Amino acid sequence: MLVAVVVALLMSAPGAQAHSELTRSDPSDGGVVAVGRTVLSLWFSESVDPVGSTVSLRNLDGDEVAATVTVSGREGGFVQVTVPPLDEDSYLLEWTVLSADDGHASRGSLVFGAGRRPDLPATAGQGGIPGVPGLVLRWLDLTGVMLAIGALAISGRVLTAMRAPGSGLRRRALLIGARAAGLSCVTGAITPFVRTYASGLSAGSWWEATQVTLSSTPWGHLWLARELALLCAAAGLARWAARPAAARGVALLVAGLSLGAASWWEAAAGHASALPERSLTATLASAAHLVGAGIWVGGLTVLAVCVIPAARGTDDTPRQVLLPVWRSFSAMAAVTAGVVVATGLYASGRQVPDLGSVTTTLYGEAVGVKIVLVAVALGLAGINTMLLHPRVAGTVARAVGRPAGWVRISPRRFPTVVVAVEIAVLAVTVGAAAVLTSVPTARDSSTAGGQVDVHSANVDGLLVTFEELRAGTDQDRLIVRTRSTVRPEPAPVTGITVVLIAPDGASTTVPLERIEEGRYEAGTPDLAPGAWAAVIAVARQGAPSAVAGVDWTVEPAATTTAGPLERATSTLAVLLLVLTALALGASRRRTRSSGTTALVHASRS
Repeated sequence: MLVAVVVALLMSAPGAQAHSELTRSDPSDGGVVAVGRTVLSLWFSESVDPVGSTVSLRNLDGDEVAATVTVSGREGGFVQVTVPPLDEDSYLLEWTVLSADDGHASRGSLVFGAGRRPDLPATAGQGGIPGVPGLVLRWLDLTGVMLAIGALAISGRVLTAMRAPGSGLRRRALLIGARAAGLSCVTGAITPFVRTYASGLSAGSWWEATQVTLSSTPWGHLWLARELALLCAAAGLARWAARPAAARGVALLVAGLSLGAASWWEAAAGHASALPERSLTATLASAAHLVGAGIWVGGLTVLAVCVIPAARGTDDTPRQVLLPVWRSFSAMAAVTAGVVVATGLYASGRQVPDLGSVTTTLYGEAVGVKIVLVAVALGLAGINTMLLHPRVAGTVARAVGRPAGWVRISPRRFPTVVVAVEIAVLAVTVGAAAVLTSVPTARDSSTAGGQVDVHSANVDGLLVTFEELRAGTDQDRLIVRTRSTVRPEPAPVTGITVVLIAPDGASTTVPLERIEEGRYEAGTPDLAPGAWAAVIAVARQGAPSAVAGVDWTVEPAATTTAGPLERATSTLAVLLLVLTALALGASRRRTRSSGTTALVHASRS
């Protein structure tokens, strides 16, 4: 059912990704503003949580400059920083903004000068590798969720294959799962505080930012729901472990539904939720990826911790004791590994726009590392399968032209070392996943810093420039600059008014606010797509107003079509899932056929 649902979902065409990354700033990195400037502007590509976001300004001597932050727009994408009139100096502007959609923090800085070129070069970028505490926390969080899913997955038919010893081992596995779910719940409670932390933030402001983030943002609501689901999962697993017979049905239902819900909300609070088109497809694929990884990685780890030590004290050979359990788990792991690889390919195609981004962005590099590690883990899993399944080893030997005993292990030994190495590789893979879920995607980085058209006109000895650009999801920003082209200047500018003429002919008068000498700005509701015109009236002291007109076209919101890499990975994902489903069906038919043959022989005898 899982394979069929994911196949159907991946047949849908993907959309474009959005995230709270800096797309534009005034001043620009390495730029210059006039002495006395009081307003600085930052444009982000997606909604920003005003309480969980901080901006600091200081000169290069380390002296702090008081700054007040205002977020504009219904969801916020335009951040305006009001400061006292700036003296002639070089300044460092640093920001930490929290996405209101998926809770990811974006950090960055820029250097600029007031009245002179800055004394330092531009900072050239933002974001980067998140802090070690945040990565460790994320790794522990994902590991706990996977161990809980794995413990639940192997507590049924897999451990039943051990017969009598399986009951005690099931209790141990369930307790591991309950503790792992509790660990994820604790790390999840700490995560919002880590994401809202900013250097210099007081304890009271830090607490308020975290509280508002959890109570007033979509990400906060999803995260709280995830925490509640993990608590229920931990309680269900612990209840089943305490009373395996009497409470199994209810506890199994509670634990299974809770872990499924936690996986869904984990995916909905991540990168997939920021997709403006068909985000449901990406979210379901992400949830399936986490569940599949939990069954494979978590199940293998819990199985190794519980079963291998138990076999050491048996009178029978370790291999004979462990073989039924591992054979039962192998089929489950094979299917879920196929789902993990397929959904991972799909997610990579959605978030990495081209092959160049694999080496030029941190997200792309983490994807590359994860792909290599998963390939190594699959190779080790294949070795384990051949060591434990002589028939599989014989088939592989014939395929590669090797003798029948090419892969062999002593009947009194179990490939513990190979299993341990596979678990270690998968643990490092989870670390790569922690990086992927903590940094902006490669598509975010590639779409940041878009170009904006600047319109200009020469009127009555003035050069007038006009810009219209987005400032959040429901606002635009009008920016007008003036500069005298003759000396002496005929008359000082006292104010600017812009009359906007919509495509349907309706007009709106917008007075602009003086930001600094020669620069005026104002916000306006989001302009509808179509052909617009603006009449710019520049009022001058003791002289007639200078009037300039500009025409431009507001383009509709762009929809990003799938690129070659995205189409290729989505196609491979669907094919892999289909092959996994076909292989699973063939395996089940062979099992039924073998069972029927055995019954026939038994009845004849």
